[in-house]
Amino acid sequence: MRTSERTFIYAALTIVVASNALLLLSAADRPALASAAAWPEALGPAESLTLSGADDDKELVLRNRNGRLSWADDHFSRAYSAGFVHISTVLNKLMTSPSREDERQQLADELTKTEQDFRNRLDDLQQRAAGLDQESPEFKALIEEGQRAFNEYQAWSRGAMARRNQLDAEQLETSYRALVEAVEVVGARSGIDIVYRFIPTGEDFKASDRGEALDAIRLRTALRYPEGLDITPEVLEELSLEAD
Repeated sequence: MRTSERTFIYAALTIVVASNALLLLSAADRPALASAAAWPEALGPAESLTLSGADDDKELVLRNRNGRLSWADDHFSRAYSAGFVHISTVLNKLMTSPSREDERQQLADELTKTEQDFRNRLDDLQQRAAGLDQESPEFKALIEEGQRAFNEYQAWSRGAMARRNQLDAEQLETSYRALVEAVEVVGARSGIDIVYRFIPTGEDFKASDRGEALDAIRLRTALRYPEGLDITPEVLEELSLEAD
């Protein structure tokens, strides 16, 4: 190779190397194409997103159905958000509210007064029968009257128990309805679709026998859950109840 040709080639290589060096230096000052600044802030809007799978898998088409991610037209093929409420905490606070306690106390006072009237009546008959000849007509009449009074007391006692149970059932139902309404409000506000009742796994059983311990286990519907899904404090606040 002649000297003039070698001189030309060396000069060309020098220019190429210098140009590449300038490109590398300028590229160092620019963000990479994969950086966040190079991507748009949002993709879409798009009516659907199709995901392919393995060779034999059917394509999965994702869509928006009433604000829920959906992969089919039915309600079962949607992604729903979920939460948990410790209903025992809420119901206990509702059942011990002043208005409900007053209602129970009024019934208890009424029943106590009637029961005392029965006891006074039976005590009076017993005192009147004391010292009488058990074969006398007067004694037998008092015994019959006492039996009738005792039968009346037993019938009244069964009715009194039924009234107490009925009041408890009514108060539990109204408390439950109030709980559900509060859950509806909190759920709508927080975008929660499904709320499960549960008892925290760490709460003491407070069981005195095997049956109560088994009930405590059965009522703990969730064995593991993110603590952030427990909306009990929000429900208590909605009901104007203080959290423990």
